[in-house]
Amino acid sequence: MPDTAAPSAMTLVAPTRFMIDYAMMLVHDIDESRWSDRCGSTINHPAFVLGHTAYYAGVCMQMLGSDIELTDTDEALYRHGVECTDDAGSYPDKATSIATFTERLTAAADFMESLDESAFAASSSETFFADRFPTMGGVATFMFIGHIMFHMGQISAWRRVAGMGPAS
Repeated sequence: MPDTAAPSAMTLVAPTRFMIDYAMMLVHDIDESRWSDRCGSTINHPAFVLGHTAYYAGVCMQMLGSDIELTDTDEALYRHGVECTDDAGSYPDKATSIATFTERLTAAADFMESLDESAFAASSSETFFADRFPTMGGVATFMFIGHIMFHMGQISAWRRVAGMGPAS
């Protein structure tokens, strides 16, 4: 990270990059055949979780001023309120899911490093987070740390439902 990075970026970038490593620890040993399997339950499967968090990392990047383009397909599959399904054909395969997640979080971390402090201090009043977080720094903190870690917990729970042990 550049020594000249904004203080907020310095706070967010390392945890965002850590999320990649943490996610890989959770998913590396999941068999491709189970990637989009809800195990007879309503739990979110790994394909949905990685896609959803990658999609919303892009949404947050847009809120912070990035010109990143998100696809209508990703919005239809991963936007808030969409139910995870067992239709494996609707989701990318394991390798694609992992690559997309990794590339998006890396791009987000790189993008945040390029921002000055005013981007994080900006009001969130024009976002759907306005009633929760007054600044874009608060939004970014939630989206890149709280939101992603929450969903990584779903993969941890999925592992138990799938009969797998803890990740290592």
